[in-house]
Amino acid sequence: MRANLHDPSDLTRLRELIGRESHARQRDRYRVVLLAAEGLGGRELKREEISDAVGRSRQFVDEWVRRYRGGGVGALRPRKQPGRTPWLSAGQKRELGEVLDAGPQEGVDPRSVFFAKDVRELIGRRFGKLYSLSGVYKLLGGMGYSWLCPRPRHPEGFAAADAAGQEALKKKWPGRSRRPGGGCSPPSRASGC
Repeated sequence: MRANLHDPSDLTRLRELIGRESHARQRDRYRVVLLAAEGLGGRELKREEISDAVGRSRQFVDEWVRRYRGGGVGALRPRKQPGRTPWLSAGQKRELGEVLDAGPQEGVDPRSVFFAKDVRELIGRRFGKLYSLSGVYKLLGGMGYSWLCPRPRHPEGFAAADAAGQEALKKKWPGRSRRPGGGCSPPSRASGC
């Protein structure tokens, strides 16, 4: 198997790349092409000999020699995989963001804040897409939203929600520990509490 050089400096460049590369698979790609171009002791190597020397399959050898022949040393870098196309387009994500920023509508949405299952149902109604709950969390995270939010407040408010009510509550129980039992740490086998 012979790989004709694209550039006379490719042998030197391949040796440098092999010395610098820390990723084993990428280093083996360079080694395969170097062995195919240079041979061993001036003798052309068969693909089986190259695969034995590198410790990779014959298909691995064929693939990377073919890529070098087609594009030179630059073609030995792996291509970025495109991945699956997103279910929601950029316009749909923008529309969803506007709805989330406006907040739940009274009489339409069942709660005062959106839960993931509410967003899931909203996406299904508006765009006809069925997301899993984990998919909704990933989508919202990718859009810059967090699933954590402050505890919702009742529209009419609570006595403890206003400052005066909170102060009255503090005066009612001054210095009381939040833990039952007077502030002792939770029971464990080592402590005598």
